[in-house]
Formats: sequence, C-alpha cells, structure tokens
Amino acid sequence: MNISSFFPGRIRLRDAVLKDAEISAALRSAIEWHEAVKNIEHNLQTGSVLIEYTPSKLPIEKLTALQSELLELKGLCDRYNGNNRQPIFNKISELKERLQS
Repeated sequence: MNISSFFPGRIRLRDAVLKDAEISAALRSAIEWHEAVKNIEHNLQTGSVLIEYTPSKLPIEKLTALQSELLELKGLCDRYNGNNRQPIFNKISELKERLQS
C-alpha cells in the first residue's frame, strides 16, 4: 500500500489490494470511528482511498508511531494475490487496536 500523497489533513493511499471490497471495508472500519476522521472517499476501480482528517486531533507524532505497523501492512499488501487476505485483515485489526490506545 502506497501513500501517493500526504499533507496534514489529507492522506491518499493507492494499491491493487484496495480494489478488494472486503479489505477496503475492513480498512475503512478500522479508521472511520476516530474523532479526527472527517471523510473517507474510496474508489474500488482505481484502488484509491482518500482520508481527510483534522490534524490537531491526530498529530503527526501519532501517525509516526504507527510507522512499523503500516510498513508491515504494506509488505502484506505487496504480496496480495486474492487468496492471502487473512493476514491483511489481521494487520488491519491490529492497527485499529493501536489507534484506539
């Protein structure tokens, strides 16, 4: 999963794995509850997700602290072939737990 653009308040992710409706729904569920998230736009055809958030409610330090989990998720997504979805779901669940702490 690649961050195709980022600046405080907006993050765009792109990856073929985001064309999988169930994985995309799991990712959305993992982040949409957070008070900082204002809007999530998803395009299944292009595998793109735009997350708009309030930077003061999710400071860059908190995002940086998630770097290792995000890198692990990226590695799993890089190996995605449609059959190996469970490890991706598991990592998304771990990411949600980490965001909640």
